[in-house]
Amino acid sequence: MLIYRVFPHRADARHGEAGHPLYVHPDQGPGRWDNPDLYRALYVAATASGAIGETFAHLSTWSKAMLPVPTIDGAERALGVYSVHEEVLPLLDFDDPRSLLDRGLRPTDIVVRNRPRTQQIARDVFNEQRWSGLSWWSMHRPQWALHVLWRLDDITLEGIERLGRHAALRDAGNLLAKKLDPDVS
Repeated sequence: MLIYRVFPHRADARHGEAGHPLYVHPDQGPGRWDNPDLYRALYVAATASGAIGETFAHLSTWSKAMLPVPTIDGAERALGVYSVHEEVLPLLDFDDPRSLLDRGLRPTDIVVRNRPRTQQIARDVFNEQRWSGLSWWSMHRPQWALHVLWRLDDITLEGIERLGRHAALRDAGNLLAKKLDPDVS
């Protein structure tokens, strides 16, 4: 299965350094599924458009100005393409009603922006020791499947793509009714 994420890319970054495509920042906690005492959370999407849309949804106008990462010298946001083996890395799918029913959950428990609640749900799923992460739907566009992974050793980098005039950037921008500057459209 291919998965995608937007990340701050620096071509000379080594494994374990900020800017590397497999780097996951250790300072976690505010993310909806974060439990930094148990795992590092890698947030990805099932589609390139979903990864881009989730990253930039808060901006009303999309332009090349949103791509540089000022906190990392020389870094620019890029699209990472990764593969995971679903047999090795099974994800609990919260878009499957059985997954919710088995845990006494409702869709609102998943979609609500109540971080203590969603973090507790993730903690409970992690403690089942059967899953490498979980899947849910985007609040911006429910057709976009999102994933959080906490088993990161079996992820393979397939490629890095520049975002400037990427077709998925235009697609996500149009789907979210964003103003696209000519430098990205």
